[in-house]
Amino acid sequence: MKNKKKICFEIMAIILITIFGICLAPKTLQNDTFYTIKIGEHIVQNKGIDMKDPFSWHQDLDYTYPHWLYDVMIYAIYCIGGMTGIYISTCVFSAILGIVLYKVNSKLTSNKVVSFVITILAMYLLRDYITARAQLVTFILFTLQLYVMEKLVNTSKKRYGIGLIIISILIANLHVAVWPFMFVLYLPYIAEYIFAVLEERTAKKYGKEVKEGNKVTIKKREGTKYLIIVMIICAFTGLLTPLGTTPYTYLIKTMQGNTTQNINEHLPMTLINCVEILCTLIIFIILLTFTDVKIRLTDLFMLGGLIFLMLYSKRQSTMFIIMCSVILNRMTYEFMKKDGEKIDDNLISVCTTLFGGFVVSALVLILGFHCAKGRVKEEYIDEKAYPVQMSDYILEYFDENNIDIKNVRLYNEYNYGSYLLYRGIPVFIDSRADLYAPEFNGGRDIFIDFMQSSNIEVWFEDTFAKYDITHIILYKDSKMNMIIKDAHLKGYNLLKEDDNFVFYEITK
Repeated sequence: MKNKKKICFEIMAIILITIFGICLAPKTLQNDTFYTIKIGEHIVQNKGIDMKDPFSWHQDLDYTYPHWLYDVMIYAIYCIGGMTGIYISTCVFSAILGIVLYKVNSKLTSNKVVSFVITILAMYLLRDYITARAQLVTFILFTLQLYVMEKLVNTSKKRYGIGLIIISILIANLHVAVWPFMFVLYLPYIAEYIFAVLEERTAKKYGKEVKEGNKVTIKKREGTKYLIIVMIICAFTGLLTPLGTTPYTYLIKTMQGNTTQNINEHLPMTLINCVEILCTLIIFIILLTFTDVKIRLTDLFMLGGLIFLMLYSKRQSTMFIIMCSVILNRMTYEFMKKDGEKIDDNLISVCTTLFGGFVVSALVLILGFHCAKGRVKEEYIDEKAYPVQMSDYILEYFDENNIDIKNVRLYNEYNYGSYLLYRGIPVFIDSRADLYAPEFNGGRDIFIDFMQSSNIEVWFEDTFAKYDITHIILYKDSKMNMIIKDAHLKGYNLLKEDDNFVFYEITK
């Protein structure tokens, strides 16, 4: 009877997580998705990677193709199903992420109900990062990495080491920017092993027994030695890409540059503005301070390290949510077990009753539909954010006036540059920030020239002269357009204006 109830709950949990994952998937495409499609197309049509950018009108820009495999995959999906295919793929990846999170939590913490609740909450916290971007696939791989690392240090079985190597190769080709992060996840296990060895030797030296800590448990897990060996092997898997040394240099160059200081998701986190994350941290503090629940030293290192990275860059909150969901699950369940070892069986019994199943399903569906509210009417492309009609006009204008688009030096803004190149219009800049940074292109700082011009930190006409700009497309309410319009600047011929964008030709 217990097994039947567990199977029923498992089926219900997976169905609800799948529905919830689909509800979180956005229908409207994000700007990175547009260049992803075109890069995938370029790789396929050219039958390889040339490490050069084909979409900007700037000459001889080097491009690293940091997620080439994902680009090719998305382009293949786009060829089969268009924008609808990409939306469906996002729904599928979101559902897979939820299911993998649930299974990893339930396997590593030996409970199902708390794992289900933690998974729903984690997916809700990740909702802003569930988009058609390479990160969604790597979220799944990092979750699997955590599971495989735990199994390797606990069992020392070779197959888990092979799994880590495969994950490393996949991440290095799917999203090279986050490949170094997988090595960060090894460090808490290695640190605990070192502490355990030192503690063991110290106790042996003075003829004492190793005592378990009151709050932090330290355990010497022999499989950690194999984990270290696998980590060293994985360090060479960065060579198993068509990108040369990019897996080893990309993150370093990015961190040395100034793009991370100007892109919102890379900025430091302000906790007061992230109430959900702040509440999660408070829960950890309560469990650690006001209960007798113990925490593994590995988990303590993992928790502390990810909090530091998250505060340094809000983008790392995703890794905090994914990895620390298992730690929170483990601690919460340990606290709940104080009331009885069969707490999970009791919870499953409640949740699999007709009333319990209805309540659980209703709560998840209400939250899911709340997140999905209004998305049915959304379009795949938001015409307020992306110049759909203006792009039509630009292409028609150049064609009617026999202007070779390859000779046009168009100035555009960062947020919709990817859509322009998707439409076949060469761009000044797009959301591939690294492409326009001096660390990647021999000192040319196109990114900062754009930032300073758009913020009017420098006179934008000097930038236009520097790059010999011939045409301009701007948001209608941008600072630059306001100055051009209100100051009646000469030399700007307004060719087209709609509700959201303006298109000028420079005549001076």
